[in-house]
Amino acid sequence: MSAAGASPAEQLALKTRQLDLVLAIDRLRDRLTDERELVAGIVAALADAVEAELCLLCVRDEDTARLQLRALTDRAGVYADPAAEERLRALAVRAADLPAGQVLDTTLDLGRARPLDVLAAPLRVPGASLGAVLLLNADRDFTPGEQAVLQAGLSQVDSALQHAHTVRELERRQLELETIFRIDRLRDRTADFQQLLDAVLAEVSTSLDAETSFLLLYDRAGNELELRALTGDDLFGADAPAKEIRRLAEEAVRTAELIHRTYADSPLRAVVGMPLILRDKLIGVLGVANRRGRPAFTRTDLALLRGIASQMDTAIFENLATQRLRGAFGLCVGPQVMERLLTISDRDLLSGERRQVTTLFSDIRGFTDMSEHIEAELLQEVLNDHLSALTDLVLTYEGTLDKYIGDSVMCFFNAPESQPDHALRAVRLALEMQQAHRTIMARWAGRLPLPAIGIGISTGETMMGNFGSLRRLDYTAIGRDVNLAARLCAAAAGDQTLISQATYDLVRPHVAAAPVAPLHLKGIGGEVPGWQLLGLK
Repeated sequence: MSAAGASPAEQLALKTRQLDLVLAIDRLRDRLTDERELVAGIVAALADAVEAELCLLCVRDEDTARLQLRALTDRAGVYADPAAEERLRALAVRAADLPAGQVLDTTLDLGRARPLDVLAAPLRVPGASLGAVLLLNADRDFTPGEQAVLQAGLSQVDSALQHAHTVRELERRQLELETIFRIDRLRDRTADFQQLLDAVLAEVSTSLDAETSFLLLYDRAGNELELRALTGDDLFGADAPAKEIRRLAEEAVRTAELIHRTYADSPLRAVVGMPLILRDKLIGVLGVANRRGRPAFTRTDLALLRGIASQMDTAIFENLATQRLRGAFGLCVGPQVMERLLTISDRDLLSGERRQVTTLFSDIRGFTDMSEHIEAELLQEVLNDHLSALTDLVLTYEGTLDKYIGDSVMCFFNAPESQPDHALRAVRLALEMQQAHRTIMARWAGRLPLPAIGIGISTGETMMGNFGSLRRLDYTAIGRDVNLAARLCAAAAGDQTLISQATYDLVRPHVAAAPVAPLHLKGIGGEVPGWQLLGLK
């Protein structure tokens, strides 16, 4: 008898069975957050509701979209037959493609006394196939009423699986946030940058169940990826895996996208590379290799790696940028200037740029010849006394100390930090350097006749930036007016400061100066005008 032609009592009983199944699945959804437990409970509830001997539920894998068996109730031992397993999986694939609400009623002949009666139905939500459910009976056919019960329960199964998916997404997001929080704490607790990178990679390996985590960063010149940190199995120690990992890292950099590759019959089973981007610039690649227990990394793993990379981009590698600036300027500028430089975000201080700069050179007259007749220990002592005093003055005037060349000091103003009064700062510094050296001369008068210093200053457009080789880079100034300042210094007599015409034009209202005879300077064509700095007005 069909469900439609049943008596009122039978119809009531059918409605009760449908309601009982709906309520049972609804309670499972509310009570269970673990997807495996939920699916197992649903399968048991479906089997009980229609008195099926076998019930299996397949769900699409989020990464491969293939159907995977998630739960099984087999009271007749049907699934133990290898032939049955293969044919049931084929039925599940067929059922998963059915329209929502449709139930396939068919049979499966496994060579038993009678064919098995099968009910197969899709599990769907709008726009997506979640999987399929199969129910089998060996000794009897399912009744129309049982089909109606199954159809009533399917909508609840769909919503329960969708709920489980939502819970799983929330758990994934929570895991991501917890991992990022732990990395953030590592950053706050770890002062040493290399130790920080090692600790972060260890956290990455643990969170993603990866056998290896690695970090490749660009060298200081920004030309080549260098391995900066590694944890777990050293796949970089083997030639073939190392080359493949580097190829993948270069692809991640080239495309600015996460790259995930899997490999067969190789020690390298799966690799993921995620480009690290800081202020729209690629700085390296964060990667993992070989997922424990799986041939590939999951969608959850990839989402987690993206979250970690984002945190490293915006937080940890801010430390890298800071470290680069401190490495370039930490010994060249005073602490107050250094802190201001770290707040500048509108330009790359280490990249080449043209700026108007005032450059100053100082040099002890005849010191090289004198040093040939002085004991090394005494020479070191007097030179350190001189250089320390002048360096302190450079930093006091917030100049950038470029280098020492023997007893000569080179510094400049208006780079890397903008200083509208750069020329005036330089001439004031020169006057104080002369006075400081006179004090040093008086202090050493009883031990050796220390000569006076000459100073040269020039202002003009100069190329600023990191210059050198891949092995050593220095932030310095290059240009005609840098050379002019050095030549003016060489031309200055002891206790004399010579400034260029361009510098004088900028400081004229503030200083007393006298013109000198046109100068013929090595490497500078023609006659060069110059001014002797006498003092401040």
